[in-house]
Amino acid sequence: MTEFISRITPEIKKKRELKYVLYTDGTCDENNVGGWASIILDKNEKQFTFSGKEENTTSNRMEMVAIIEGLNWIYTSVKPEHRKYITVTMYSDSIYCVNTIKFWINNWEKDRSLNTRPNSDLLIQLFDILKKITVDTKWIQRVSSQYAWSADKIANERRIEN
Repeated sequence: MTEFISRITPEIKKKRELKYVLYTDGTCDENNVGGWASIILDKNEKQFTFSGKEENTTSNRMEMVAIIEGLNWIYTSVKPEHRKYITVTMYSDSIYCVNTIKFWINNWEKDRSLNTRPNSDLLIQLFDILKKITVDTKWIQRVSSQYAWSADKIANERRIEN
């Protein structure tokens, strides 16, 4: 009879501990007033919510701000020696942001066109944080989960508040 011993190394344990889920949304009205929201769930499903409002903006900018703010919070909340173990599953209803992260941003950086794109200031910030952590980006319909719905609701509430 063969006996198998399963051993969880400290590295495997850290990888399991530092898994996050991020739901993001951004919105903008006809007066260029926007709102954004990030909802983060840790491995225990403890929820952290961040949001903001900006004037003179666009929907794409608000979507990107939500992603950047969420990823930056995750990164800075982890001790520096453990940051290499961070993995994030991110859900966004912005096909532009999903495609930017999955397909385009690395090519834009390689061909040195990143700083010539619309919203280049945000694209550079996004590229910088994506170099530091592993992100699996998924497109999600706006209200297909309670967290996507909540992010949408919070972003809209922030946009219309005084």
